[in-house]
Amino acid sequence: MFPIAHGWLLAEVTEQPTAADYLGCVWPDMLFGSPLAHPQSHRSGAQLLAFARGAPAGAARDEFLAFVRGVITHGAEPHGFDWFSDEGYGGESGHDKGFAFQRGEPLAQRAAVACDVPEEMGLWKAHNLVEMSFEGPLYAANPDAAHALAIACADDALMRRIAEPLGRFFAHEPEALAESMRRYTSMVTLTPTTLDALGEKYAQQTRYRHAGAQPDAHAIATLIGEATDLLAAERDDYLTTCLSGVRATLAACGL
Repeated sequence: MFPIAHGWLLAEVTEQPTAADYLGCVWPDMLFGSPLAHPQSHRSGAQLLAFARGAPAGAARDEFLAFVRGVITHGAEPHGFDWFSDEGYGGESGHDKGFAFQRGEPLAQRAAVACDVPEEMGLWKAHNLVEMSFEGPLYAANPDAAHALAIACADDALMRRIAEPLGRFFAHEPEALAESMRRYTSMVTLTPTTLDALGEKYAQQTRYRHAGAQPDAHAIATLIGEATDLLAAERDDYLTTCLSGVRATLAACGL
């Protein structure tokens, strides 16, 4: 999912989330220029939690534990929000794709054209546009969570503190991890009040990730709007499933 959705979910499943929680809930996607790969940030929640719990007691440990709690609400393993979006949604019948990939299939070919990427990348782009269709409604549902998220993502001292244990865990220089955190807010919108704003940001991300691509921001915005309408009837049921699943994951982790 995209940042506002992650902040919204965090506020729903965590009592009195801290700035570290909010930073953690989007950190797995802070990969612009990061030395980490997507699987490292999205599938290391349990290991990060064990690492955090092994630290000496004190304020630094408590802050890092809160950050890891946020990470777990986001990731794929253990099952956070992105598990349901990307990897498994559909109840007992089971699916090998998450909600956003399933619902993105009808948009895949047009998404590839709008983003100016090869056709085989269309489904990935379409699933992102499905995810982006949640940003506006969830921003309206809880602007306070979006504001708290923005404050956390602008807290350079917090990012530097968190980068230290992350650097030890992943065996990377903390400054490289902190720099990718700082870059994040220039690559997303934390005030998704219009489809055009979302389309412009996704076009920017596409240019960053695909050298030479010339995405059409207006066409992207149109597809996000189409996804918004397409999913309106089932949006609440999907979110309810995600909330229940992430609460269960946090309980299983002792959080």
